[in-house]
Amino acid sequence: MTKSIVQRVKYLKHLTISEYDRDQIDPIVYLNVFKDGDTLYGFKEYDYFRNGAIKSKEWELGSYMNLQFIKKDIQTINKEEITIITRAKVVN
Repeated sequence: MTKSIVQRVKYLKHLTISEYDRDQIDPIVYLNVFKDGDTLYGFKEYDYFRNGAIKSKEWELGSYMNLQFIKKDIQTINKEEITIITRAKVVN
């Protein structure tokens, strides 16, 4: 079983990474990018109902936070290596 870790990170960007969906059938996929030292972490969010009820609405760009998460894999997005994470949760 994979254990979660807590890391102090800076919230850098909130990107839309899904393709344009004219018929609005597929969810909008967002990538939230965080940085700790030289490591970039990415948390994907899926907005199925286009109402914006997603975790990142509570986060402020440029702020530091203690983020609890589980590492999933490494992907190259926009020519940057990003460690994709799951179950992201801000802790005190």
